Formats: sequence, structure tokens, C-alpha cells
Amino acid sequence: MSDSTELYLSPQLPYPIKVVAHEVQAADTVQRGTRLLSYSFTHHSPESGRETRFGTWDSSIEGTVDSWTFKPGDTVSQRRAREQPAIKILEPCKHGMQLGGLCCLCGKDMTDYDYTGFSDASRASIQMTHAANGPTVSLEEAQRIEKETAEHLRKTRKLSLIVDLDQTIVHATVDPTVGEWIAEGEAWEARQAEPKTSQPEGSDVTVVDDDEPNPNWEALKDVKKFRLGPEALGDPRLRGIKRKGKDKSVENEGCMYYIKPRPGWNEFLEDMAEKYEMHVYTMGTRAYAEEVCAAIDPDGKIFGGRLLSRDESGSLTQKSLQRLFPCDQSMVVVIDDRADVWEWSPNLVKVIPFEFFVGIGDINSAFLPKQVPLTPLPQVATTPGLPSTSSAASEPDTSVTPVPSDVTEEELAEIEKTEILARNADALDAQLEERPLAKMQEELQEAEDEDADGVDAEALESSSPTVNGDSPKPTNGAEADRSPTPHREKHHHRKALLKNTDTELVRVQRILEEVHRQYYAAYDERPKEEKEKHIKRKPSKHHVEPPSPYDVRLIIPLMRQNALAGCHVVFSSVIPLDTRAETSETWRIAVMFGAKCYTELNPRITHLIAAKRGTAKVDAARRQGGVKIVWVNWFLDSINQWRRQDETPYLIDPEAAAAVGPASPPSDPHQISSDPEPDADDWDYDRTVAPNQSLQLDGVDWDEINDEVDAAMNESDDEDGDGSESTRSGVKSGNVTEDEWTDESNSIISSASSTPSKRKRKRLRSVTPLEGGAGSDSDGLRSPLAKRKKLAAERSGASKLKDSISADDLVEEEAKTRSASPASVAANNDNDDDDDMTTDDSSEDGDDEEDDFLARELGEDWG
Repeated sequence: MSDSTELYLSPQLPYPIKVVAHEVQAADTVQRGTRLLSYSFTHHSPESGRETRFGTWDSSIEGTVDSWTFKPGDTVSQRRAREQPAIKILEPCKHGMQLGGLCCLCGKDMTDYDYTGFSDASRASIQMTHAANGPTVSLEEAQRIEKETAEHLRKTRKLSLIVDLDQTIVHATVDPTVGEWIAEGEAWEARQAEPKTSQPEGSDVTVVDDDEPNPNWEALKDVKKFRLGPEALGDPRLRGIKRKGKDKSVENEGCMYYIKPRPGWNEFLEDMAEKYEMHVYTMGTRAYAEEVCAAIDPDGKIFGGRLLSRDESGSLTQKSLQRLFPCDQSMVVVIDDRADVWEWSPNLVKVIPFEFFVGIGDINSAFLPKQVPLTPLPQVATTPGLPSTSSAASEPDTSVTPVPSDVTEEELAEIEKTEILARNADALDAQLEERPLAKMQEELQEAEDEDADGVDAEALESSSPTVNGDSPKPTNGAEADRSPTPHREKHHHRKALLKNTDTELVRVQRILEEVHRQYYAAYDERPKEEKEKHIKRKPSKHHVEPPSPYDVRLIIPLMRQNALAGCHVVFSSVIPLDTRAETSETWRIAVMFGAKCYTELNPRITHLIAAKRGTAKVDAARRQGGVKIVWVNWFLDSINQWRRQDETPYLIDPEAAAAVGPASPPSDPHQISSDPEPDADDWDYDRTVAPNQSLQLDGVDWDEINDEVDAAMNESDDEDGDGSESTRSGVKSGNVTEDEWTDESNSIISSASSTPSKRKRKRLRSVTPLEGGAGSDSDGLRSPLAKRKKLAAERSGASKLKDSISADDLVEEEAKTRSASPASVAANNDNDDDDDMTTDDSSEDGDDEEDDFLARELGEDWG
């Protein structure tokens, strides 16, 4: 007898209802369709108004009644019926595992459907096996299975690892060129194994062995190959592209697949199998995945049949952890070259795509959306008459077939699936017919021959005999025949297109080993109470496991964030201008790896990541100092390696960076504005004199500096005496127009004929324009701005910033002003102008005297 099953009232009942009576009691046996209770409800009718009606509720399962939740007389609302079970029944079998419409435990038919509206087939809807038609289980059974699996993994000190195939562990193509190169290499090795013919004695002829292997043969030695039938390309009637010269043998015999394992694959799989339980999850077909696994794991020791293809996954465009681990993913790690299909899951360790067959891409996911590069890629020009280096597999036909409006959802899903598979089949057809690898090899060889011909021509010209430094001396035919110059046949070595230099699995193995180490280090350090609680805990339908330190969903993101932790970066020419920076993929990945990103320069910036030289941000970063200006490859290599790279090889200006030194911390930890500091450029320091020497402030004579400041504040604005131009402010005398005033410098631009002065500093903040022309023309005073200019020009003398006054001084000054005669006031004003020591507040517009409102009010308040 299993645990009791909770039954909830049907949501279709006319709530609120009132329980009238229980039709069965505890310990009674019930069958499917047995009446459980009767209820009453109020019915509203237009004819009779409100009336009380009755109804019944029947059992949808069989078993023995355990207990009731609702008692007779209780009123049940729809919310309460949804949250609380009405009755608990002990079932002889819960049918938690089903296969083919039958219960795997009791053999009962699960397809029965009657008036109760409940189907036993819905009780086990979770598919967690690798087979397409495997058994389905209930949530309770899934929790039990995963708990047992987790306990088994912890006993063996393992985790679960989901491995993608294409461009992660292997790279595949159907280009027949690969088969031809392999056949050429095998034939060459057979010739090398044959005994060499000896050279005849006394012969002057030298036998030269010009037999060379195919340049790509060394990298192709470990390529696996297998043939799949024509069904691998899909239904021929659904493939819309009909090309000339189509290979009919493909439709009859299928096509040959060539699989290149990633360098180091064997050691990687064997080492990881000791720490992880390995699973395969691929976008390829089941037949394709089985052939690849047979090639790289012929004994089944690594994967053990744990293989999931697109035929069983349930989706052609997305991968889901819930497909294999529906309840708990805390022990699951994923390695894949594409993060978008996993929606950047925290369990993912992204792998750099394996591109052995150049330009082929992933032949089993040509229907997936294009991956947007993190950085703008340069446009590569193609040779006229030849296709681009990217094959049809990387440029699928994205045209959409019109869909009728009267189709159902199931039919629409089938149409979309057909179109997706048709596009992938067209990409394979394109490889078979266009042979992109052969064309790229030909282009590479032509470029190599042109370079070699140029070198040979230069060598021939330099080695030819000359007469007095002129052109080579001509010879007649006889002399030419007698010349001992040997006959040279032009022979250029072929260059390899395919490279076998990938080392990505070494980096991935290091990350996976670190994840495994951190997980079990945290697991071993868990408290004793948690160990006992974990053992006694039972799976519950509504229970959600709290996050724990031993969870790969916490370990992997923390490892990523440590890569660029402490880096404050700004991008230049990396994110497109028409894209909001915060929403771009580059910005999101930088934050994911621990960097703090900004849109503009500020004192916090430590790195400026640029895609080209000479941008405004690059120049501003040079002037600001303390910023490491690096190429965008530094960012890409850091996130690919999950480790911050040394900036020295990536610096745009290595010499300037040596003078800049390390980045300084921001002066204000709360300042995040992108605006430059006011007057930041006034700190001019000539680093060309001592590039490695920073600004020293300890040896500054501050008394001398103060004396110079006092002298500058006390000197006259019109120091040269003629009043034509101020040497301190650079203000041009005379009347000026408002258009001549510049907000950038808050001064009037001097004429080109004036004497050159010191370099003007650009003011980065706006100040009140109190410096202006000193003209006396009344026409120039019609605007308030002109009046302020004239007033500022006439004001000169000692600075009053250091003067102090008291209330008594204000009262005494006001008394003197009132008692003085107009004649004496005028005389005092004239004397002030002559001495240039006080400020004249009079104006030509009739303002005889400027009333000091503040002084008068203070005088009245203080008596």
C-alpha cells in the first residue's frame, strides 16, 4: 500500500458550494465513479430567481478512504477548493510510471477516459529518459529517482555532465573534398612504404623525389567517417532547392559524413568520466548521434547509452535541462559551444566553437538563428566568380512558406518542423555540390604561388651578373648553350588549409575540475544538522529545495565573475551606435564575467576596450591617464579563458601605457558620473621630460605659491596701461558683439594679429561672464550682456576676498556717504578712477549710485 493520494474538488463546480453529506466514510473502499459527497449551491434564474440546487462529486481513482478535509455543513469557495484537498485515498497503485499507455507497475490501461474528466495518463507526464518512446513518470516518482541518483553520485564523488557534440567535441562535414584528400594521403603513405629503386652506378642523372603528401593529410589522419542513408537529408519532396548537376547517388545511397574529433578528446573524455556521469545532448538526429558516439566511444564506457538527440528532445531550437533533470539541477554541468540555445543557463560552461573544416559551421544546426559576434567583424572581399568562404550551411535559406489561416496548432507545428528540416537539408546539399573546402584550398594556393613567384623574381634579379651595375650582359646562343646554369623547374609547396592546433579542451577540463573540487569541498563542510535533515527529508509536491553552497548554479557564476572582477571598462567602437549599450550582448557578457561597464569615461575607469585607434574615447583616455587602453581581443580572450589576461600584449599604445602606469582609484567612491572633472586639464604635467616620474607635491614651496597668488589677485586688469587688451584674462578691449562671446572659454576670442600669448586652457565648467570689453560707447550698452561686459571691464583693483568688515564699519561708512556733498562724491570717484584701486558702480544709463541694499539693511538691524 502506497502513501495516500490527495483528491481536489473539480474547478468546474458551481462555487461556492455547501457540503451536505459524506457518501463514504473512512476505511471504505471506493472504485472509479463511486459517489463521495453531495453538496448544495444557490442558482440564479431569470424566471424563478434564486433557488437552491444539489449536486454530487464522484471519485476518479480507486482505493480506501483515509480521511476527509471538508465536513458536512462547510461552505467551500473556489479558492479553498484549489488550496485544500477534499479527501485522501490510499491507492493500491499510483501509476507513477507508464509506458505505451500502460502502467509499468500494475499493467492497467491508462487511456480510459470517462465522465469524471480525469485521465490516469496525465498522472505520469514527465519524460526523463534518453529514449524517444521511453517511460514517463509522475512528479513524485521523478523526485524519488533524482534523489536516488544524487545519492549515488555523491557516494562515487561524481557530478553529471551534459556534452554537446558538434563544434564542442567534434566537427563534421559532408564535403566530398575531405574524402578525396584522405584517399590521396593514404595512397601517398602506401607509396612511401614501397622499396625505393636504387640509382644506377656511374649515372650523372640525379633522381629527385618530388612526391609530396597532401598538405592537409597530417591533420586528417584521425578523421572518422560513416555513411547515413538518404533519410538523413529528409524527404526529397520537401527540399525546395533544385540545383544543376545534383548528385543522384545521394538520394539513393545517402551521403558520407566526416567527423574530426577535437585535439585531446580521448584524454579529456577519459579524465572527465572519472569525475562526471557523462550525457550527450545534440541537435543532430538519433542516427547521426549514435554513429558519432560509436566513433569516439566504441565501447560505451564514457556515455553508456545516455544519448539525447533532437528526435527525443521535444524542440528543434532550444535545449532544456528539465528534459533530463526535471526537479534538481544542482549537480548538472553543461558544456556547449552555443549559449543561446540554453538561454545562458547558470549550469553552462561555454566552449569556443571548434572550426576545423574552415567555413562549414555546425551542419546540424543551420536552422538556428545566427550568433551575433561580440565585436564588429571586418568585411572580407571575395574573388569574382567564386563563392564566399562561408558555405551554404552557414547561410541557410530563411524564407518562410505562407501558412493557411485555418490550420490547427498541431498542423502549424508540423509545418514549422518541416521547414526547419528542409533548410538543414538544403545546407547539406550545398556542401555536397559546391565543395567549399576545395575552392578555399584553391584560393589559398593561388595566393601562396603569387607570393612565391614574387620572391623568386627578386632573388633572380639580385643573382644575375651585371656590367658596371647595369642590366645583365647579353649572351649569344652558343654561349648560352655552354653555360653551366642548370634547368630549374618552378615548384611551389602546397600550403595546408586545415590546422590541428586547437587546445580548447585543456581549458575546459581545468574549469570542470575546479567546479568538481569546489562542489565537494562545500558539500563536505556542511553542518551536521543539515546532513541529518538531508537524509530524513522526503520529497514533497510543494517543496522547493533552498539554495545551498554545494550547488553548481552558484559555483559556476562565481567562477565567471572572478575573471574580470575589479575591472571598470568602457567600450569604444565595439558596440554598434544604433544599439543601446546596456542591452547589447557584449555589455551583458562583460557584466556576467564580473566587470562594471560604463558608457563614458570617468575616474573609475581602469580599461578602455577599443576596436580601432583614433576614436574620441581613446584620445580622452590618453589625456585622462591611469587607463589601460587595450584591443578588444583582450576582452575576448579573458572571457574565453575565464581568466583575466595580461594587458601588455594587447595594449594599443605600449609606449604611452608605460608612461601612464597603473590606474588610480577614484577620488570619490560615490562618483559615477561620466562628466570630466572641472578644470581637470589644468593639471598640465610634461611627461616627456620624465615619462616614468609621477607628479611630486612634497617639494613644492607653498609660501612662494601663495605670494604669487596674492600678487596675481592684487595686480590690475589693465596692466599694460593702454587699456587695449587684458593680459590676465585675454579679453579684447572695445565694444564687441554678443556673437563674439564663447561659452567654451567665457572670453572674447583675440584677433589673429594680436601677440601670441600662453596656451589657453579650456574651461570645463561655466562661470559667470564678468569679464568683457572696456569700451564706452553707449550704443553697446543696450543689452544687459553688454552692460555686464562694460561693468566688468571698468572694475579693477585689489581683491577684497581677504578683507573683513563688522557692523560698526558698515554704519560708519553709511554715515559718511550720507553726509558727503555731491561734489565731494564726484571728486572721490575721479580719484578712484585715477588710482585704479576701487570699483566705480556708476553707469551711463542714469544709475548715479548703486544702492548697497545688503549694507543698508544690516546697518538698520544692528543699530
